[in-house]
Amino acid sequence: MKQILKSIRQLSAKQLIICAALAFFLIIGNNVEAQSVANKLRTVPEGADSTTLVNLVGNPTKKNNVIRWYYGKDEAVFMSGKIIDIRLHERLHKVKLKKEKGKTDDTTNPIAYLRIGMTPEEAIENADEPDFRLEGEDWYFTKRHRVELNQGKVDKISFNIKASLETLDWIRLNFSSGSLLIMNITIAFIMFGVALGIKISGFRELIKNPKLVLIGWSSQFILLPALTFLLILIIRPTPSVAMGMILVAACPGGNVSNFISSLAKGNIALSVSLTAIATIMAVLMTPLNFFIWGTLYSKTSELVIPFTIDHWEMLKTVFILLGIPLFLGIWFSNKFPDLTKKIIKPIKWLSILIFLGYIFAALSANLNFFFMYIHLIFLIVLVHNALAFSTGYGFASLLKLSDPNRRTITVETGIQNSGIALVLIFNPHLFNGLGGMAFIAAWWGIWHIIAGMSLGFWWGRKPLRV
Repeated sequence: MKQILKSIRQLSAKQLIICAALAFFLIIGNNVEAQSVANKLRTVPEGADSTTLVNLVGNPTKKNNVIRWYYGKDEAVFMSGKIIDIRLHERLHKVKLKKEKGKTDDTTNPIAYLRIGMTPEEAIENADEPDFRLEGEDWYFTKRHRVELNQGKVDKISFNIKASLETLDWIRLNFSSGSLLIMNITIAFIMFGVALGIKISGFRELIKNPKLVLIGWSSQFILLPALTFLLILIIRPTPSVAMGMILVAACPGGNVSNFISSLAKGNIALSVSLTAIATIMAVLMTPLNFFIWGTLYSKTSELVIPFTIDHWEMLKTVFILLGIPLFLGIWFSNKFPDLTKKIIKPIKWLSILIFLGYIFAALSANLNFFFMYIHLIFLIVLVHNALAFSTGYGFASLLKLSDPNRRTITVETGIQNSGIALVLIFNPHLFNGLGGMAFIAAWWGIWHIIAGMSLGFWWGRKPLRV
């Protein structure tokens, strides 16, 4: 990046103007070409054959052989044995938050139960047989215009198609049961490492001076979920993206927060205490916060797709992922204190590396989706994460805490354990890899470390205020 900036600085004013002009004409040229193709496509009559289409418009840039399943006027498009697109004739009406799998009623269009990535067998299981099926082709003219041909005849022309947040509502990311088991074990190991730093004696000190912990706990489990809900009402994302934001905000602090607090010259003892309290309380607070804000959101929004939220399943999963490893870690550290001192630092560093590997593993089977749609949620995660850091800093400043304590509460509120969110999202009994939720949690898991480390290094170079 530095070399690129250096090269740009070395360009003369004339060269910069020429480069800018070339970029401008390239963009304009592409738009003109797309508009020209659109004008030609408007001359194509419905029912024209492929030869007439080529004569009027020219050869397409891409052809896909597809099978269309029609539910009323809505269609699920299959290619290579999987749904690649879901095309609605009109926006679906509001549907209930909780539905039994594979069952529909008169108010819900069956296509609402389908997801991009499903096989034909899964589609039938979830939405029953379609009204009818047709073999056809999708012809793309540039990336922006699509012509649907059925039985060799033009059936529909779509102009200026592009990916949108609504697309993420229909994506189901692939994650095998074996991979889910590894993911659960990974999170349990990370939580075990966190628990090694929790001492029973530390809780006695907290009882004597509970104010700071109460402030940090309130910032993380009360203010952040509430402000996240307010942000959702302002930006109005699609349902799966909104639910992902709520779930991430409901999770406890991340395992890297203690390290970032030390970089930022924060109160390390407070950071460790807040991580311990938040992780233990998350067994109840994560399901409770998601229940409160998720249910409130579902009652006030136009949901496009039905969600199935089994709150007992969520509570059980969180308890297994957090409660058991925490109990074992606290027991181990108090039973074998000398051994714990030797292994705690390597385990914490290993946990960070495993966590990053775990995020990338979750995306590895879905990299095509990730690279196609990451731009849709990049800014949302950036704003949401900035809100989390700002919540901690603003609340601590409002209560006039010292600089080290302010920095610690900022970090603890801004670093969320999105790994727990991913395990819940990929749980087949909860969200079954729902695209918008998974994208939010996965990118948050990467971005909050980048943002947190940057903040930690920046604060580490600034002196503490007296």
